[in-house]
Amino acid sequence: MAARTPKIFIDGKSVDFVSAKFDSKGFNTASQLTFTTTGTDISYRKYWNKEVTAFFNEGDSVPAFRGRIVNSDIVDNIGVRFIAVDGYGFLTGHDKATVVLDDNNNVDGLSPGAIVSKLISIANLSDIIGTDYIGNTTPVIQLKPIRGTVVILDVIKDILKKSLNKTTNLVQENYLAVFDDGNKTQLRFELMADLDNTNPVKVYSYDNIITFNVANRKIPSVIVVSGDKVSARYRHQSVASAYGENVLNVTNKELESKAECMDFAHKVLEANLKNQYEYKLATSDGIYLEEGDVVQIISDDVDISGNFRIVGKTVEFGSSEYKVKLTINKRPPILSQFLL
Repeated sequence: MAARTPKIFIDGKSVDFVSAKFDSKGFNTASQLTFTTTGTDISYRKYWNKEVTAFFNEGDSVPAFRGRIVNSDIVDNIGVRFIAVDGYGFLTGHDKATVVLDDNNNVDGLSPGAIVSKLISIANLSDIIGTDYIGNTTPVIQLKPIRGTVVILDVIKDILKKSLNKTTNLVQENYLAVFDDGNKTQLRFELMADLDNTNPVKVYSYDNIITFNVANRKIPSVIVVSGDKVSARYRHQSVASAYGENVLNVTNKELESKAECMDFAHKVLEANLKNQYEYKLATSDGIYLEEGDVVQIISDDVDISGNFRIVGKTVEFGSSEYKVKLTINKRPPILSQFLL
């Protein structure tokens, strides 16, 4: 593997750093970059809210991270540690971006992409968060009129909750991808890939896997589905015997009959069964993988073979060494709200 030279810039000026960590937990959360520089500049607070870009290799055309510094402190009197969050950080966290909508200034009748674009513009965040490539959900939906003080992230979550793609046997989820176009952070609606019908972008085997850890998740044995003026209770005896009595309540207002509720409950159970395990894979290969990418694991153990979706990524790097940890699962492209 060719040597890489990572670079970090603050307001376009290269800085010397000892260590750095990029952390992305994915799906409606902000990515974070933590890095430590040498020296104890007592004026380090002047860097707060400055733009930070990080490149995993100095020859890369776009940064792996772009964000703003939100905190800094002196570490053991030998260096300064900076914490930066990406553009999505302005929509999440304690200080979520809000706007006020009324009869004169609103998003009535707009498509999902146009709604998000206008809300970001009203919040004066267009210079930080771009929507040039945002597109639309599949299918395109419309929201009811919104008034009052609105949290932008809540509107985004409402859009994702209601935009269910039912053109296949699966109920597919849309998500809002974050990427960099070389000038700013951009948002784009994407449809979550079906693991069974997507070609993996990378293959892992014992040759490039350092460690592989498995974590169990709860499986619901009782699922109560609330539809449009109708509900149903679904219980799976075998699942209850194997995993215990775990209850999950879900709502899908597009369901209009008890039969539809029961069918949806069965799909929710299947999604949870496939999502029973979450895996953490440590490797030296895969620093450019993104949330939602599909990778394949080839193993003699059938339980950990097949296609997996990336739901999180951590990259620790210094002058030339990289440690990559990927969080992956087999979750079907169904809304996360329907998982226990």
